[in-house]
Parts: sequence; C-alpha cells; structure tokens
Amino acid sequence: MSHPTSPAHRIPGTLSEAQRAEILNTAVAGYVRKGWAAEAISGTQAVLVKTKRIGWFWNLILVLITAGLWLIYVVYRALNRKQKRLVLFVDERGQVHTR
Repeated sequence: MSHPTSPAHRIPGTLSEAQRAEILNTAVAGYVRKGWAAEAISGTQAVLVKTKRIGWFWNLILVLITAGLWLIYVVYRALNRKQKRLVLFVDERGQVHTR
C-alpha cells in the first residue's frame, strides 16, 4: 500500500512538494533582487521582509543646518525603522500567492 502523499495518491493536475519548492525558490529570488530579504523559507512557504530605507543625504544636510539637533530625529528613525512583511506560498497547482 502506498503512502497518502505518494504520487499515486496525488490529485491529477497538482504538483509535488519538490516542484512547488522550486517554484517558491524562483519567486523568492525575484523578490530578493527587488530588495527584499528572506526571513524564513520552509517547504512551500516563505516569509520576506523589507526594511524602509532612510534618505541619508537630506538628513545629513538637515543635521548640518540645525547644528546637530536633527540628529536626534535621525537616530530615532534609524532605531525604529518600519518593516514590511510578506508571506509567499505556492498552492497545489503551482500558483504563487501573497499574504
């Protein structure tokens, strides 16, 4: 008797875990090229994170103009940067979805 997740018990038109993982890896690579970082990848799901960048040029100009007072704000922003999180998952048919 074969195992319930073996290819003999798979629904026609669905992909194996390995195929879905390969599709996920390709999708994650595309997001990494766009500046996202892979926080966790397991099986057919991945969690990506992107940290909001700080515009250092204008902040440096404002620090110089305000004789360092603006530096308080810059340090606060640097320590409390917002992060975007994105969950990617691949369904049984190979479609990549986001949450």
